[in-house]
Amino acid sequence: MQEDKYNDTLNKLQNEELENIAPGIEIYHQLMAIYLYQNKLANAKLLWMRIANNLKEQNKELAQLNMLNLALQHNNYADFFKHIKYEWSETNKPIIDDLLVKQREELFSLTATAYVSIYEQNLIEMAQMTAEELKNACSDWTQEQDGDKLILLPKMKEHTPRVASDDQLLKLTEFVSFLEN
Repeated sequence: MQEDKYNDTLNKLQNEELENIAPGIEIYHQLMAIYLYQNKLANAKLLWMRIANNLKEQNKELAQLNMLNLALQHNNYADFFKHIKYEWSETNKPIIDDLLVKQREELFSLTATAYVSIYEQNLIEMAQMTAEELKNACSDWTQEQDGDKLILLPKMKEHTPRVASDDQLLKLTEFVSFLEN
């Protein structure tokens, strides 16, 4: 699994950081990228705080990763998708590509849950995608024309019936009573 691969890499990088007095910039790059992918934003922030200032100032990619972290912390998808368009190093590119896919899926899921409809242009601006990319990503969404604007209607998700917590508590109480007798 992809996440397991990143967990192993993360553990290896964390050990390398602990063992070295002055770890290389590549370790920081990969640590930050994996933290962002795994949505460990607090860890990414703490990593940023412990990186030496001279490394922060000298390395644009590290600053770009921090911009991604700030955008994710503030739930600002537009800034996130704007900052992710960068020429990433070969070691970070696969992680960042996975992060991009994951965040777009989350954006579309959130949009489908929160909105009955959304203008195509608004979603294009939010996701920083071309109209063709958006059309491919939202192929199962219904489309309607509103004058010269296209409206996207997310596919309604079926709600799974939830058992009320009172009912669950009653079942648990009955089970415990049964075990006691």
